[in-house]
Amino acid sequence: MTLIKQVKIKLRRFLIIAGISCYCLVGSAPVNAQETNTIRLQLKWHHQFQFAGYYAAEKKGFFKEAGFNVDLLEGNTENPPVQNVLNGTAEFGVTGADIINHHIAKKPVVVISAIFQHSPYVFLTLADSKINTATDLAGKRIMASEDQGWPLLKALFIREGIPMNKIKIVAHNWNHQDLISGKVDAITAYSTVEPNQIRKLGYNVTLIRPIDYGIDFYGDVLFTTRSIANDEPEKVEKFNAACLKGWVYAMSHPSEMADYILTLPGVKQRGVSKEDLLNEAEEMQKLILPDLVEMGHMNPGRWQSMLDVYKQIGIAQKTDSINGFLFADASVRKVLYFDVLLYVLGIAASLFVIALIWNWQLRKIVHKKTTALQKEITFRKGTEQRLELAIQAAGLGIWEWDLVSNKTSYDSNWVRALGYDPDEFLKNSSWLDIVHEEDHDTVREIITGQVDGRYTSNSLAYRIKTKQGPWKWILSFSKVVSFQEDGKAANMIGTHLDIDFIKEKEIELQEITNELRKTNSELEKFAYITSHNLRAPVVNLMSLTEMQSEEALSPELNEEITHKIHYCVKQLDSTLSDLIEIVASKSGNHVHRESLDIETELNLIIRSIEKQVTESGAQIEINFSEINTIYFPKRFLHSILLNLLTNAVKYGSDKRKLIISLKTRVQKDYTVLYFSDNGLGMDMTKFGSKIFGLYQRFHNKIEGKGLGLYIIKSQIESLDGKIEVDSMPDVGTTFKISFKNGVIS
Repeated sequence: MTLIKQVKIKLRRFLIIAGISCYCLVGSAPVNAQETNTIRLQLKWHHQFQFAGYYAAEKKGFFKEAGFNVDLLEGNTENPPVQNVLNGTAEFGVTGADIINHHIAKKPVVVISAIFQHSPYVFLTLADSKINTATDLAGKRIMASEDQGWPLLKALFIREGIPMNKIKIVAHNWNHQDLISGKVDAITAYSTVEPNQIRKLGYNVTLIRPIDYGIDFYGDVLFTTRSIANDEPEKVEKFNAACLKGWVYAMSHPSEMADYILTLPGVKQRGVSKEDLLNEAEEMQKLILPDLVEMGHMNPGRWQSMLDVYKQIGIAQKTDSINGFLFADASVRKVLYFDVLLYVLGIAASLFVIALIWNWQLRKIVHKKTTALQKEITFRKGTEQRLELAIQAAGLGIWEWDLVSNKTSYDSNWVRALGYDPDEFLKNSSWLDIVHEEDHDTVREIITGQVDGRYTSNSLAYRIKTKQGPWKWILSFSKVVSFQEDGKAANMIGTHLDIDFIKEKEIELQEITNELRKTNSELEKFAYITSHNLRAPVVNLMSLTEMQSEEALSPELNEEITHKIHYCVKQLDSTLSDLIEIVASKSGNHVHRESLDIETELNLIIRSIEKQVTESGAQIEINFSEINTIYFPKRFLHSILLNLLTNAVKYGSDKRKLIISLKTRVQKDYTVLYFSDNGLGMDMTKFGSKIFGLYQRFHNKIEGKGLGLYIIKSQIESLDGKIEVDSMPDVGTTFKISFKNGVIS
């Protein structure tokens, strides 16, 4: 070790010890007993599960533990949270991500934490309106409110290329009857509340979510004024910590919190039930993601992305930024305080360095240890060579990233194993460019978290692209070994382990396990048929043949026995036919698949049952404009269409004309067929888990075997497809069939 290195080490130790001593002296000042502060928190809306975390913080004493007496102010259209906080009616408030509008307008607002990781704002339409996508809203009447997530929803139209002059906006009055009566075609809504309210009225709904179109904003956030955030940061931190503690408790105890909310003023009077509150809690789980994301977590980069969207739609100026918009916690402030402390200690450090410079006796120590160090160097070289050999044998690749100079070095042997030239590897691109798109966001989040100093180490399995094209699974370990003065990472090291073979075997094992489970399920169903449907006729045949063997039988009795034998044989034949059809429906891997025009095949089926369709007076509507072909076995498609059409005709309502609707949509890797009718419908609460079961029938007054839906589900799933159903009694039924895309030879 050189003299200069020893000087640096001793200097660093001195600074740390001196800094800690000064900090302790300052921190040892007497502290007054904790005083109770009265704080007013303005809620965004009426009392409901949307604010359960704040109720829990109050009810469980978390606010009191932090030294606060909190008044929770109920919200309504007359009490907008941002306005009430800015005018001093409340110190803190709860609002949506559109608070960024006020920041852009130079209002002194500061966001403390984000409770909803995804925005609950959606466009809500009735399922019967056939408005299923954002483009379907063009030319429609939409009931909306400027301060209820409209910028987010407006961004959706612009993203989809829909001119705003094609949208007819109606002022929001929160009266669902306007949508039900057709006065408007769609409303802006909270996905946690309004869909459930309208379903309770007996109507199916369709939700058009901005996140499905690549627009992902935060939802509910906790905020305060800039003066409070700057003048009383410790108070803000304590209050925020108590709130987040309440949220963790509330999302873990939804039933308890629902019971409490029902005791709050006005809740029961609005017709809210415990079931409604639990449904709201369940939907909030999908937005808060408490099992995946730390409660209250905010990413500055995501806020910047929201601001960029606002700039695109003309709400924000190019010069606008998020500076001063997000609350800086204690860890950031401590870095600033420590920088000041370092300047104060500068003179002492300089004197310390001067003293060390005169310590030339270190040279003698270095000279004496030279021989020992040379032996140590020789030993370490040998150790490094053995370690390098072990690393190569294990398929490990070691890398190092200097974030100050933005230089990254990779193990050359490992890079060659991927098929790349070490000298050209990622020369004009980044590591994320070779990460699989399905893993891209996760890897970027981890890297960003470590660069920002939020994580010090991490391990993650994901896929990267080799030079030849195939994807390879790796297990990546990374660790921050040094930090910059602003708390961000300065240097990171890590390893990449090739786990492609292990992952391949894991996937194969999972596929085998799934296949075994499916096979076991089918064996149980066959056992059911054998024990119930075959045994009874066989027992009857045995008894009847024994009776027929008796000599003293009258002709009439003998004829009756013969008639019953024929009936038992027909039962056996019917059961065996069912078994054959079930087996055939499972043979998806051994059938010929081809490109089929859906409308052509549908017309063939309609002609085959033309008499039934004509007698039912059914009106069949089709819309295959988005996609009109699928790759599927013709025999299976005919079976599916025939079963669905005959069921629609068979279970039509005598109260109205039968209308059957078929339309197609493209959704990622699937071609989706929607098959809807306005017939008798089914009670999903009662029969939802049995609809695709074997020998299941739900309208006993109408003849049927209860085999059709089981057969088509088996046919669809045997070719990696999916089938879902939504139905309401005396309203109708909609089947959603997802056919796997791609030409299969």
